Amino acid sequence: MFPQSLPIVPGVDFAGCCRPAQGVGGDYYDFFELKERPGRARSLGLAIGDVSGKGISAALLMASLRASLRGMTRTSGDDLAAVMQDINQLVYEASASNRYATFFYAQYDPQQRLLSYVNAGHNAPVLLRRSPVSSEEALRLGGCGPVVGLLPDAEYQQTNLPIEPGDILLAFTDGISESMAINEEEWGEDRMITCLRNHADLPASKLLERLMDEATLFATGAPQYDDMTLLVFKFSAVENQE
Repeated sequence: MFPQSLPIVPGVDFAGCCRPAQGVGGDYYDFFELKERPGRARSLGLAIGDVSGKGISAALLMASLRASLRGMTRTSGDDLAAVMQDINQLVYEASASNRYATFFYAQYDPQQRLLSYVNAGHNAPVLLRRSPVSSEEALRLGGCGPVVGLLPDAEYQQTNLPIEPGDILLAFTDGISESMAINEEEWGEDRMITCLRNHADLPASKLLERLMDEATLFATGAPQYDDMTLLVFKFSAVENQE
């Protein structure tokens, strides 16, 4: 159910992977091209989620979440809050009362260099600013509403964020940030962001590998207790797009 190929989006180098803790995982991620609109370049849809529980039941809820998202984005416009409200209602109706998912969904418009997103209770993705004036500022793309599937009438808010050439977006599930050593110490988001900064010049796929390797090395000797999912996006300037 993960994407088998990556869409081509001008000015974006990106990669994603998931390493399940069991044979069947409950993490979810997706990349897909959005329907082209008059006068607009093709935009990129991107998503990451973490379903409560493990095993087959979590995978079934993940499948429902994926189908809901793919269906809604084919017919909906730019109102991501409305999309998330509809997805929440569909997942709520399709799952048991104790099942839910943290979920982050975003759309990137390369023509406007604009990232629009809704964060439904998910770990806040990190946007690393690397322009000369930003001093490698790390922005957190925090919550815009509750988890999906738990409350039938939940409300969400959309945030729009201008993207600058050189920015790096890192989205992850807590299996990465909470990767635990044998002494029960967590790798943590601070180490994760430091690793991101130290290897920021690598291509997206290599940067993703480095982050996964560092988290795994930190936990050497301890079992993997949670799914580990990571998405990396590197944004560059796009010529002749004005």
